[in-house]
This record gives sequence, structure tokens and C-alpha cells, in this order.
Amino acid sequence: MAFSPRLLLLLTAVSGLLTGSWSFDEGNDNCCPEGWTQLNDRCFIFDKHDFNFVTAETICIILGGNLVSIHSKLENTLVRQLIFRSTGANGLTWIGFTDTVMEDSFIWTDGSIVDFTNWGTNRPNNNNGNQNCAVINLRGEDTWNDVRCIGRRPFVCARDVKHSH
Repeated sequence: MAFSPRLLLLLTAVSGLLTGSWSFDEGNDNCCPEGWTQLNDRCFIFDKHDFNFVTAETICIILGGNLVSIHSKLENTLVRQLIFRSTGANGLTWIGFTDTVMEDSFIWTDGSIVDFTNWGTNRPNNNNGNQNCAVINLRGEDTWNDVRCIGRRPFVCARDVKHSH
């Protein structure tokens, strides 16, 4: 079943309004909106609601960012802490890493460079030829795994800190 981008955006907006999962920027300069966690010049937030990869990415875009890109061991640890702090568990959670554009060439949905990865042993493996999206917390560890993009999972968004000019 294929959805048009407009329909997907509409469904995402309605879903967010119904679940109350929005966090708006209140105009603070040099810091993150309420509910977000700041690390250096980036803001991070965990959303416990289960969505497929495309819908999770769309929600993050509406919030002013993208699914999280991870560029260091410190950011990887922060993302895991956000998940655990919110859930008390280490469930598989979407990050913004995908090879849907070109098989075996993972890219970040925010367009940033790939300068850090943390794949689990023998990952990514593209099991059955249809695992094109990445999750963190493979087997409760800090490693990543490739999975089918249609699964419904919680996710982490990231955005840049807004600076005054």
C-alpha cells in the first residue's frame, strides 16, 4: 500500500495532535525547547509512541529536526540514556540511519556525514533483502541493527540549537 506524501503528513499531524507528543520552541535562544536534552549544539528528544520509520522521520521534521544522527560514542550513550530514562527499558528504537536510497550505503536522514557507526556483530546483514532502516539497542546493548522499515517503534529526534543572530 502506497501513501502519498501529503496524506502521510496529514496523518502524522493528526496523530501528533491526538497523542500530545509535540514540543514547541518557545523562542529561547541558545538552548533547547522544554522537554529536549541539549548536548553541545544539538537537542535530543525520545518519543515513546510506536511508528514506522517514515512516520517517525516525518514527526521529527515537524518538530524542526530529523530522526537522530549519531556522530560519537558520547551521542550514542546519550541516546541510550534518553530511551532508558523514559521507559526504564532498552527496547529497539529508530535512529535516522537508512540504506533505502542505495543498498549497503547507509546515510543519515538529516544529510550529515557518516563519521561514526556502532553496528552489532555481523550487522548490518539485510536479512531476507529487506532490512533498510537502523535501530539502536540491539539485544539491550548500545549497538545498532538493520531492520525492516515498516515495524512500529519508538524513536529519537534531534535538531540543532537555535542561536540568536
